[in-house]
Amino acid sequence: MGIQQELRMKRLVKRSVIAKSKQGFTLLELTVSLFLLVILTLLLMLILQTTINTSKRFLDYSNYEYALAHRKILQTYNNSAKVTQEKHYIIMKSKDDSEDVRINFNDNQIYMDKFKNSNDFAGYILLLKHIKGYTLSVEDETIHILIVDKNNHERDMFLKIKDEKTDKEKAQEEKEKKEKEEKDKKEKEEKAKKEKEKNAKDNVEIEKIKPTTSNEEGS
Repeated sequence: MGIQQELRMKRLVKRSVIAKSKQGFTLLELTVSLFLLVILTLLLMLILQTTINTSKRFLDYSNYEYALAHRKILQTYNNSAKVTQEKHYIIMKSKDDSEDVRINFNDNQIYMDKFKNSNDFAGYILLLKHIKGYTLSVEDETIHILIVDKNNHERDMFLKIKDEKTDKEKAQEEKEKKEKEEKDKKEKEEKAKKEKEKNAKDNVEIEKIKPTTSNEEGS
């Protein structure tokens, strides 16, 4: 009996040791697994955040939109003879009189309205949208445009006020100049003609007087 009990005790101790060993191994595996899971989660979060930031940069068209609007306004400005600012408009008159353009700052959008013959509306172009604000001011014959875009970035643009003559006005001025020159020339010729006629008439009168005077002296 004593030997059997001793064998049983050994078996129980052995089983207990094996169970403890198995339990310890399981905890170690769990700890390692949790650690790896945390590391993997952190890496995934970092990759996701980087992807989101990159996507935002690629999907943010504000710089591109502003560059296009800036280019379009400058292109129209360079082709304009007259540029003025009135209220929330910037008015540009083309050099060839083909169209008048009005940059329209309307709430959170900026349009380019086009007119034929100064009065006939010919359509519009949307330059910018979703802007948060703008200011228009004039100083030293220069229009200052300040735009606050949807990302709270301030955009500045400066346009010199223009008051040049259009092609039509230049042609009209040239026509009037030629007409004046022709008129002056004609008046000058008429004056010279009248002066010549007057001199001729005076000479005739002198010739008439000369013989009479000679006869009187002889008698």
